Amino acid sequence: MSGYFNIGKKLVSGIGSAINKIKTNVPETKLDKAKRDLNLAIQKNKASKAKLNQTIFEMKNNKDLTFKGSNKKSESNTEAYKRIQGENTKTIKSMLDKATENKKDGGRIGRKFGGKI
Repeated sequence: MSGYFNIGKKLVSGIGSAINKIKTNVPETKLDKAKRDLNLAIQKNKASKAKLNQTIFEMKNNKDLTFKGSNKKSESNTEAYKRIQGENTKTIKSMLDKATENKKDGGRIGRKFGGKI
């Protein structure tokens, strides 16, 4: 019985320890910042090279392109804000319409003690 408890305890205790093992990347000096920027640039270069190789392979073998280019204009902040505001307005309006859908007005509603005949 205690063997199972110890195994469970080891499993549960191992979950939280992985977070402490990750070293943060907060540069303090200019040299550290330059090293960080260089590492990021190297990784971006590797990613772009892999995308290029994938596209070349697909073009040689007449396959559909995985990374298709786009000629569309990207959405600006003001356009995104207007779009989100419009969506929110529609959602709120539909919620209000649904809330007031089957409400009855008139009758004895709001009378003191329900009203007497």
